[in-house]
Amino acid sequence: MIDFRSLSQDLLTALGLRYAPVGVTLYRETDPLPPDLPFTEGQFKSYCQALVLAGEGRRLLLTRDQMGCKLGTAVLGFEKGRELEEFLDDGVLEKYGVGLYSTEEASAATIRQALYLEPGQTRAAFIAPLSAFKENPQVVVFTVNSEQAMWLLYALNYEKGGRMDLPQSGGALGGCSDITVMPLLQGIPNITFLGLGCRLKTGLDPCHLMLGLPVSALAATHRHLMGMAKPIAMLQKSHEGK
Repeated sequence: MIDFRSLSQDLLTALGLRYAPVGVTLYRETDPLPPDLPFTEGQFKSYCQALVLAGEGRRLLLTRDQMGCKLGTAVLGFEKGRELEEFLDDGVLEKYGVGLYSTEEASAATIRQALYLEPGQTRAAFIAPLSAFKENPQVVVFTVNSEQAMWLLYALNYEKGGRMDLPQSGGALGGCSDITVMPLLQGIPNITFLGLGCRLKTGLDPCHLMLGLPVSALAATHRHLMGMAKPIAMLQKSHEGK
């Protein structure tokens, strides 16, 4: 069993992270919920905001109605019996489309082509610092600056090398589809530069982005980062000399 507390501290120290690594577990309707964790009270702007708050130390067990971004809850499988077309006609185009795409068709294509979990399969999301987990989360999310993202990509590509394909959603659905659903469904890591809605709701610094990976890649990522201590220190020393 992974010691998530120790591993998380290693990652925080090695990368100099401002936000702790975050674990995410999505519970299906038939899954038992954590027995010692009540649902979190209050309303949140979005799933992306919850990721940032967890990176700051919050332990959140949330339902669909607590996450204000309906696109996000649709992507994560919370919405029951709602067709995708409804989201193309309920104000989403006005929210995401004005000024971002030249046509409604381009805006709609961004939403249609994202990865979605099966509608209605999810009833709760546990989003918390990785150090709070005893059992494996499904996905691990890092909120990082570009240099920290660089080191994570080196770690993910440490053994294989070569080109990395990092599919992007096109400016929306970054935190939910790109770095949560894709790692969960396809078992691959990915980066998002986030989108306008994501950034408005999280309040992140302009230099921050997010990277998600399936928990199956976590131990190797940790091991590889520890093995890159020398080049990480080399770059850090160069910064100190400026």
